Amino acid sequence: MKIHNKLGALASLLVLGLSTAPSSALVIMLSDLVPADSAGNIETFLSTNFTNVTEIRHSNWANFNAAGTQDALNGTGAFAGGGAADVVVIGRSLSSGHYDNFDASGYNSLTIPVVSLTSYTVRQNGNRMGWHGSSTTTGQQIGGDESLVTAGGASILGLAAGSHDLLSAVAAAADNFNGLGQGSTAFGGGTILATVGGDTLAAYWSIGSAPGNPAAADVDTFPGIRLLFNTDNDPNAGNNGANDLANMTPAGTQALINAIDFATPLNAVPEPSTALLGLIGLGLLARRRR
Repeated sequence: MKIHNKLGALASLLVLGLSTAPSSALVIMLSDLVPADSAGNIETFLSTNFTNVTEIRHSNWANFNAAGTQDALNGTGAFAGGGAADVVVIGRSLSSGHYDNFDASGYNSLTIPVVSLTSYTVRQNGNRMGWHGSSTTTGQQIGGDESLVTAGGASILGLAAGSHDLLSAVAAAADNFNGLGQGSTAFGGGTILATVGGDTLAAYWSIGSAPGNPAAADVDTFPGIRLLFNTDNDPNAGNNGANDLANMTPAGTQALINAIDFATPLNAVPEPSTALLGLIGLGLLARRRR
């Protein structure tokens, strides 16, 4: 009886630990045009899918050298006492012109991970951030097994290499993807994770790898991890952020969660199957101890 009671208590603690326990409390800087006090789609996505988010500093942080941006990064000024940012996320609801002419190139020199959810900010064209030395595309059709996960992307996205259905159109006018990275050969030392019709859906740069256009990036190599995972906000009315992740299937959303978990110190909320496996293991232990 005591053994069963102890195992039951241990199982409860295991489920609680797997589902809620953060390893640390982290600060995210989320830069896009959704108002700072809005529970916009990407902000909600980050706060609900990762266990160790303690604060999201959400505003238009495109001008890296602005005093407010530096305060949000370093935990000074209005953010004094909250600590420095641990991860930067560039959202999808924005004007990419805010990221041109080296206004945002300072992010390329950060040692903390930077995640961009759109190639519009990190492309070469228009003097953007230069992660890839090409532009963006708007014509690739989505639906069906449209996404090709590469061998290099399999472990990062949590999917077998090959074709997958990661994207879905939510309206008749949105049956093509707005903003894939053009091609897959101008990404410097980055690893292509997935493509759609030959254009890049996701890419990853490890520490020390080169951007696709160092002159535009203003760095020869990245001192921190960089992750690009393109999302599409075509259904939005302007830049309200309501549908930034609506063009993704559940598998696509999970691939994005897995990629952020891999590239940053953010810890994804365990999938239910993880806790279930732990309980099965405890059940087998109980049977053996009988």
